[in-house]
Amino acid sequence: MGKTKIPATGEGFLGEIMVHKLSRAIGVVQQVTEAQAGWPPQLTLKLADGTLKKGRIGDFRDPSGNERAKFSPA
Repeated sequence: MGKTKIPATGEGFLGEIMVHKLSRAIGVVQQVTEAQAGWPPQLTLKLADGTLKKGRIGDFRDPSGNERAKFSPA
């Protein structure tokens, strides 16, 4: 049984591989700031080169099979 992710609160995203929609950067979710007062959750993605990419949960998507195979977390 897989890990349950709840997009409304951001629960279950920590440690998941995600892709930034605009830059197509692939990384692992390092931090999740939970949703509060009608604002969506915010994610911090740690990329393979060590940089961080921050954004709202709608700025990220799950990786395809090819993207997941190319990414190797350090």
